[in-house]
Amino acid sequence: MDLNLQNPYDVIEESELDYSFCTKDGITYRAYFLSASHLHDSFTDAYSFSIEPVGDSEDTIHPMDVRISVTIASILKDFFRKNENSMLMVCDNMDGKEEKRRKLFDRWYHHYNNHSLIKLDASLENEDYRLFVSMFINRNNPKRELLIHAFNELVRTDLYELGI
Repeated sequence: MDLNLQNPYDVIEESELDYSFCTKDGITYRAYFLSASHLHDSFTDAYSFSIEPVGDSEDTIHPMDVRISVTIASILKDFFRKNENSMLMVCDNMDGKEEKRRKLFDRWYHHYNNHSLIKLDASLENEDYRLFVSMFINRNNPKRELLIHAFNELVRTDLYELGI
């Protein structure tokens, strides 16, 4: 067994809450957090999380690589270890892969979660648009109940607002 499969890739901190790493196949990924405070008054310490390949095109092949999930888990664990923040993960239908992303992040959550996070899920679908949203809240966050209420309020009133 290749022991490197369990090791994250070397992560470069480009700036605060902005990271990149390069896979064995030469694909560079950018993983970053953006403030989500504009979505709700209670989201002062809430961030959206995105991961995307740099310079990706429709022809780019993305081979299965378990070290990517290990690397993302490492970035997220560090984020929640340093802060009592919350994080929004939005899977929209810009490229038709929203369901695959949702399933992937669900699988990662169940595999790597050490019960330090609370996960809330919501979705919206109509004839033109499909959106999956999850909110991850550090269990130690003193504003935990307020954040849960704010997320549920957004889901009830305008889930599209979360299409960050």
